[in-house]
Amino acid sequence: MEKYRNPIWQDKKRRHLVCEMLQGNGEYSVAHVIAGPESEGGVNQDYDAIVEQFGIEGLDQRTQIHKDGQKKQQARRREQEEQKFQRQKQEILFNMKLEIFEIDLVKKSKNKELKKLIRKAKSPIEAQAYATILMQSEYAADVE
Repeated sequence: MEKYRNPIWQDKKRRHLVCEMLQGNGEYSVAHVIAGPESEGGVNQDYDAIVEQFGIEGLDQRTQIHKDGQKKQQARRREQEEQKFQRQKQEILFNMKLEIFEIDLVKKSKNKELKKLIRKAKSPIEAQAYATILMQSEYAADVE
C-alpha cells in the first residue's frame, strides 16, 4: 500500500502540497504537506518523499488535471443553476396564466384572440398586459 495518493500543488511556489496520506489505522486522510523552512534547507521528509515519488513534472500534471476538473465541475454547476432558473421562470409564467384564466371576467370572455395571446405569452409581464387589455375590453363592453 502506498503512503501518498493524489498529490497536487497547493501554491504556485511549489512549497505546499495536498494529498491523501496513509494513517496508522490503515485509512487515508487529507494532508497538507509543506516544505520545511528555507532557512533549514527546506527539509520535510513527507514533502521530499512525495516529490521523489511523483516528480515535479508529475505533480504539475496532476495539479493541472485537478484544476481542469474543477473548472468543468463549476461550468456544469453554472449550467444546472441556469436550467433551474429557467424552469422556475417557466413555472411562474405557467402559474400566472392559470391564475389569469381563473378570473371570472377572463373565464367568461368570448374574445378568443386575446385569450390566445395570453396562452402564448412568453413572460409574466406580457401575460399580465394581455389580461389587462382583455379585462378592460370586457368592462368597456359591459358599460356600453
